[in-house]
Amino acid sequence: MNITRANIVTSLFAGFLLATGTPDVSAAKIKCWTNKDNVRECGNVVPPEYAQKGHKEISKQGMTVTTQSRAKTPEEIEQERLEEERKARERAIAEEQARRDRVLLATFTTEDDMLLSHQGKVAAIDSRINHTEQLVKKLERMREELIQDAAKQERSGNKVSDETLESINRVKRQIAENQDFVVQRQEERVELEAQLEKELARFRVLKSQ
Repeated sequence: MNITRANIVTSLFAGFLLATGTPDVSAAKIKCWTNKDNVRECGNVVPPEYAQKGHKEISKQGMTVTTQSRAKTPEEIEQERLEEERKARERAIAEEQARRDRVLLATFTTEDDMLLSHQGKVAAIDSRINHTEQLVKKLERMREELIQDAAKQERSGNKVSDETLESINRVKRQIAENQDFVVQRQEERVELEAQLEKELARFRVLKSQ
């Protein structure tokens, strides 16, 4: 029979407890740990060099009563924190998707309902784009008239008035602002198309379930 030092120590210690009649494991607080040679040792106090590596408390019969896990390394603690954050993000994404699904099913009954709603939004955007483009054309004509007026002042040998220059700059700013508005609405229209495709696909999945 192969008898290790750990087995001998455990057997002797168990016999000692029985012989002395130690009544209570909680009172004895006998702890066992593994030393640097991978041999189990026991005593009332875990040596400082092994305190962070975990230990076991044993009964007077030599049976394990409780196990104290080793202390986690900073790397393990950081890994657990990152894992908890990942799980929290996944839960948040799942909850948000569930909320959107409820809204989608509560808002639309059929795919035709979704298409009609989408067409209404697109029509509203197109109307704003058309109105703004007409306004830009008027502003561009106004800018040309102001530039011609400035040219006449120069041909007459006069300095272009500050009022005319300010009017030209103001109209240029208005043209740029309205052109930006048109670009934003066009981008919004593209986003609506992409959103429709996604919502239609999700709606079909939900309905199939």
